[in-house]
Amino acid sequence: MNIKGSDNNLRQLCWPAAQLESAQQTLARHCGLEPALSADLVKGAEADVDTRLKMSAEALNIQVEQVSCSYGEQSQMLLQAAPALVRLYFDEEEHFVALCGGNRRQLRLLTPTLQVVKVCPRRVMALLSYKQEIPQRERIARLLDSAGIQGRRRERAVEALLKESLAGVRIEECWLLRQPANRSFLQQLLLHGQHWQFASMLACHAVQMAFFLASWWVIGSAVLGGYIDTGWLIAWVLLLATQVPLSLFTARLRGSMSVQVGALLKQRLLASALRIDPGRVRHMGTGQVLGRVYDTENIEASALQGGFLLLLGAVELAMAAFILMLGACGPMHLLVLPLFILVAVIFGRAQYHSRRRWTAQRLSMTDRLIEKMLGHRTRFAQQAPADWHRGEDRELSEYLQISTEMDGTMVRLVALLPRAWLLLGVAGLVPVFVSGDASSAQLAVTLGGVLLGYRAVLKCMNGFTNALNALVAWERVRELFVLEAPQGVALVSIARTGGASSDEHSAEQPLCYVRDLRFSYPNKEKSVLADCNLSIYPGDRLLLQGTSGSGKSTLANVITGIQQADEGLLLLNGYDWVSIGPERWRRLVASAPQFHENHVLGDSFLFNLLMGDEWPPKQGSLRRAYAICDELGLTPLIEKMPAGVLQTVGEMGWRLSHGEMSRLFIARALLQNAELVVLDESFAALDPENLRMAVACVQKHAKTLLVIAHP
Repeated sequence: MNIKGSDNNLRQLCWPAAQLESAQQTLARHCGLEPALSADLVKGAEADVDTRLKMSAEALNIQVEQVSCSYGEQSQMLLQAAPALVRLYFDEEEHFVALCGGNRRQLRLLTPTLQVVKVCPRRVMALLSYKQEIPQRERIARLLDSAGIQGRRRERAVEALLKESLAGVRIEECWLLRQPANRSFLQQLLLHGQHWQFASMLACHAVQMAFFLASWWVIGSAVLGGYIDTGWLIAWVLLLATQVPLSLFTARLRGSMSVQVGALLKQRLLASALRIDPGRVRHMGTGQVLGRVYDTENIEASALQGGFLLLLGAVELAMAAFILMLGACGPMHLLVLPLFILVAVIFGRAQYHSRRRWTAQRLSMTDRLIEKMLGHRTRFAQQAPADWHRGEDRELSEYLQISTEMDGTMVRLVALLPRAWLLLGVAGLVPVFVSGDASSAQLAVTLGGVLLGYRAVLKCMNGFTNALNALVAWERVRELFVLEAPQGVALVSIARTGGASSDEHSAEQPLCYVRDLRFSYPNKEKSVLADCNLSIYPGDRLLLQGTSGSGKSTLANVITGIQQADEGLLLLNGYDWVSIGPERWRRLVASAPQFHENHVLGDSFLFNLLMGDEWPPKQGSLRRAYAICDELGLTPLIEKMPAGVLQTVGEMGWRLSHGEMSRLFIARALLQNAELVVLDESFAALDPENLRMAVACVQKHAKTLLVIAHP
């Protein structure tokens, strides 16, 4: 492929590196991300691309994320990335493609002249991987020349051999632009076009119901008129057949909306869970956390299913009301309808309260059951067998009573109400039928409206019960769904400190400066930290000792940003939390919390090592990880595991000893390459030999060190 021949044309459609921030803001506005108005974006000319984009994203209140893909996944990434910025090189100069959409045939690019231009994806892909392809193309050309392969076979062979040769190469030239998680959920739905899908689904279902009614009008008119022939039957069959594609299209739209809205719900809940105050989580039992997980899953499943059924049932109920109005006793049925809705509201309210009590009792029992399962070994060793199940009979009796009450309200709501509608509708026909004032056609129309209403009420009641489950679950996880906008960040400060290390600062300026710090836990009158003062200079090795409960770990949590101080001043490199921002703050400070607050995740040993650095890892990170593991004495463990560093560890994998986990936690903190490393009782479980090795390793690799230990 002649790359040079297409350089100039594509280059004119790209944004130069000097206009990177403008490209980001313009693309975000064009794609409906609603960026904050920012007349003067900070331009960190000396910073790398990722830092510049994140600085600009914080000013615009949008999210930016660098993503990578394998060589064979370039096409898929370009099709799914929009809105995104893709870096291309022209004669070693950086340029950026503002990708705003596209398909397999063409990509839509936003140019510096604010025009949307369509280009072939192959043109972008050729430049995206040009540097990686050059050496391979030369080798492949020599190979194919020796084999005498020419023409179209040669092109296919080159493409196949490139995919094979570059299968392990990662392309890291794409940055996604997205709305921040704190935006309202409605805005996110609108951005993803869910309102159009929603309107299309309702319209499609309404048209389907119109064809359904028309089909029965045709056959009813023919039967009651006494002139059934082949034409009427064909028309009836065609109207029924037309409903099939409409029903399939409605189901497809429902499925598509369920997947996309469900994904947005999960993203929102995950973002909220990651921002929850750790102090609140530590006071929740495992059963309560598991209950939250069940509730969030229930919201996704029940809310979508119940909402769809309610909406589609409401459409059918509106059509049934219209038909009843045209029937033999329309005014009577229209008067009964509000009364029926009032009764349904009363029954629904009773079901709501009983469902809340039942959910609270169920989660309480689940919480206690999980805690007993986790503490089974302790109970087995220290508690008398006669006391193992104390109180369980009373809990089960209360649960049975509440369940019986809830089932009773459910029966009235789901079974009684639809049948009551049917009985009232048929009863309303009796006076008209006896008097003979209505024609057969009017009676048939009224009966059809009653049956259609019965079907709509059934659908609404089923949808209501699902929505009710979601509502009760929502009350328990509502606080997780509310995301506050992040505090503003002083971008100039970030630009100056973005790549700074402690060596660039004056030795007279503390790396960490604490003055008059005060902290207290919620619902606690006494402060854990009061008038706390501390200065940590670059290169310091400090040991913080104190009795249990004196606030050592709390101070470490405040310094690392896990907890926020109530009062006082805390600075890193001369800047506070608001100026630096949480992400950059945690890059400057790495910690290994106490053993009971640190965890080995159910993944590979390597992932547990580098989860705080970068993933997937690069060669430099891998070499450093192996070196630190060797210095900590973890090499024999790695050699013993069948898959080495790729061995799955944790509860469902290779079980690590207490000392092995402690050294893993130390290595994880050191591999983050932070300016300040805080180790909270990390050496307590090590034997003398491993303790000596660990201390030597920490002294060697930690730039500045704060160790917390008991006297």
